[in-house]
Amino acid sequence: MGAFSQKELEYLKKQALAGARGYIATVSRKQNPQLTPVGYVADEERIYLNIKHDSVKARNIRRNPRVSFVVDDMIGDWKEGKTRGVSVSGKAELISSGKLHETGRDLFYEWFPWWKDYLVREDGWSKYILVITPTKIRSWGLT
Repeated sequence: MGAFSQKELEYLKKQALAGARGYIATVSRKQNPQLTPVGYVADEERIYLNIKHDSVKARNIRRNPRVSFVVDDMIGDWKEGKTRGVSVSGKAELISSGKLHETGRDLFYEWFPWWKDYLVREDGWSKYILVITPTKIRSWGLT
């Protein structure tokens, strides 16, 4: 049994494949929040992001691995107030090899086959997968 329910995982995948972005919040050296839209994939237990090793979010995570991540959307007219989403608080880790790296890479290839050309570049993008392991998951509006 994974960290995400089946409905949460289905929602995350459907949103990603539809072009939705997730948002990751990190904390800067001066303790300021930094929010960044990101592409993502997920399995039953984790969220995976492909990021450059020298990005602001990567530097923030090296100092403080605690992050928040959210994917949400609104169904129908905004006046109806029908929202749904998944929010994760957890620990982030930058990895460049091993089983979790391969799992994240393979999920990117599965969900986004065109990323194979993108992820094999040697300018830093191909070397790191950011893995978020949830400590808390909250979802709403999923049916």
